[in-house]
Amino acid sequence: MVDKHSHVPIYIQIERILTEQIAQGSLLPGDLIPSETVLAEQYQVSRMTARKAVDYLVRQGVVERQRGRGTFICQPTQELKMALPLDQHLTSSEVASCLNSPINNKLLHLEKVPAPSTIASELDIEEGTLVWYMRRLRLVGKVPFVFESSYMLADPYFADLQEDDLNNSKYAYLTQKGHSVKGSKKQIRAELPPEDVRELLGLKRDEPVLVARSVGSLGSGEAFEVSDVYYNQEHYTFTLSAKRD
Repeated sequence: MVDKHSHVPIYIQIERILTEQIAQGSLLPGDLIPSETVLAEQYQVSRMTARKAVDYLVRQGVVERQRGRGTFICQPTQELKMALPLDQHLTSSEVASCLNSPINNKLLHLEKVPAPSTIASELDIEEGTLVWYMRRLRLVGKVPFVFESSYMLADPYFADLQEDDLNNSKYAYLTQKGHSVKGSKKQIRAELPPEDVRELLGLKRDEPVLVARSVGSLGSGEAFEVSDVYYNQEHYTFTLSAKRD
């Protein structure tokens, strides 16, 4: 039953109940789910609230509305899942090595901007120094896995950075420039992504996702990039190795 005093919206509670029934096999692929009118009566909510719960399941591809027939459980699709070790610095291609499809980079934005104070501090440069600001989406086939918003050193280090470099491999560009990447320091947090990021990642519901604030350093030890990386949690499992002395 739903808890009308819970901080979790009622339509989310109904969606979770239906999702659990599907996971437990109470509802099977091809089954007709209760109509929105029936759900509204069952849980003593408005029909609009019941519809919103079903809308969430539709957007997730769990159910499908068929005009004049009702809403049915969809056949399950093959799940793309990657393991991401949070204690290692790996490229997206390296993380995706377990899949048969390569990572595709899609550059959404690139320009030189004055470094904000927080970015300047993390890159150890003066505030207002021109840096590259970029937004990229990474996909496996047509499936979005990662959204990245980054600030990167520009003049004189990487003055000739081009869009093609970012649509291909940024690390290949760094190698061509005679640099190697030593690693990165990460701060991991969970947050509700901005609406545009949620839509780019194809997230089906308003819920927190894992975000990594990463400061990358070159082989010389010099910081060269600050990134906020949003992960589509539908396609990742996160791992962390912990040692005890």
